[in-house]
Amino acid sequence: MKKTLNVGLIGFGMIGKAHAYGLASLPFFAPGLTVAPRIFGVATSRAETAETARQTLGCELATTDWTALIENPAVDVVHVCAPNAEHLPALLAAIRCKKPIYCEKPVVSNAAEAATVRAALAETGYDAPTQVAFHLRGFAAIRRAKELIASGRLGRLVRYRIGYYHAGALDASAPFRWKHAPSGGTILDLASHLLDLTDYLVGLPAELTATATTLWPTRPERAIRQGENAADVPTRPVEAEDAVSILTRGLSRPAKNDAASDPTNPAALTGVVEATKLATGAEDEMTFEIGGTQGAVRFSLMEPHYLEFFDGTKPSGPNGGESGWTRIAAGARYEAPECDFPSAKSTTGWLRAHVASLATFYRSVGEGGSFGPDLAQGLRIQDALDVVKRSVASRRWESL
Repeated sequence: MKKTLNVGLIGFGMIGKAHAYGLASLPFFAPGLTVAPRIFGVATSRAETAETARQTLGCELATTDWTALIENPAVDVVHVCAPNAEHLPALLAAIRCKKPIYCEKPVVSNAAEAATVRAALAETGYDAPTQVAFHLRGFAAIRRAKELIASGRLGRLVRYRIGYYHAGALDASAPFRWKHAPSGGTILDLASHLLDLTDYLVGLPAELTATATTLWPTRPERAIRQGENAADVPTRPVEAEDAVSILTRGLSRPAKNDAASDPTNPAALTGVVEATKLATGAEDEMTFEIGGTQGAVRFSLMEPHYLEFFDGTKPSGPNGGESGWTRIAAGARYEAPECDFPSAKSTTGWLRAHVASLATFYRSVGEGGSFGPDLAQGLRIQDALDVVKRSVASRRWESL
């Protein structure tokens, strides 16, 4: 018999709904879990949205007081899905209550808040399972890339390129949102995913230099209504970047795989990390290519069923020999406690990766230990994001 866990959901915007969908889907996609999470209560900023969420979810409690929800003794696990600027107080409350935490990325808004979270973890002796929703790790194709790199199939890593491309900041008439404030921006929103994947697959760099840009310095305070001109609506200054480009070199700590780096020449490993919301024509496009002395892998979020692998040990020759890129059909081929529902060959997508991320977290809760990117990893990425911002300001190479 699985143990039922009551979840307190903080926030019910788009990402809160993604968490709710994932929790409802877990019995189908991860039948091997030893626990059964269910949403007990939801907290939002307005009473009407909280009640709408309660009715949608069929849960017991709707409230605007997220502190009371976290402290409710009936709540076993806390999901933090609120805007970035509201993560810190919710995290501190959950840490005080020593409840397991599943937190959206980025963990908090800056390195100072990250230090506050670290201090709270130490002061309370917090030891419950945690995870940050770096859900891109949930694609089977990306997990396969990790296996190939860790096993040495690429040889010594020499270069990587990873990018995330959106187009949402191109429209000058789009109104000001919280993501245009200092706690938002493309560095925290998209580059957080990229730096986590870089760390997961390659390792964080020893040094980086970054540049960022904002296309429109102001945005309308609200949507422009029919019959109005842009000049009719007051504007607010945009305080966050639309795009960032990062050059990296070396590794900030020794590679987990001895073959992955050259200890005598650590700067031989170089990378390019690009996150932008100014990519005309882009949908939700994340790509990476990682190359070593013996092979390479590449992936596109637009074709998440496949990982491409180049085995540099295969000989070329007349008519091509055996050399070339292999398309690996990773698809829905997951390991226990997940399964390949509805079939191994079924196509996979963004929501499926969120379900996989949740399955990793609830495996940690059910079995103990840490099977995914925990708060320590999230705070490590937070520090790296702060270095990116520091480099943008200094226009210099900065060390991690």
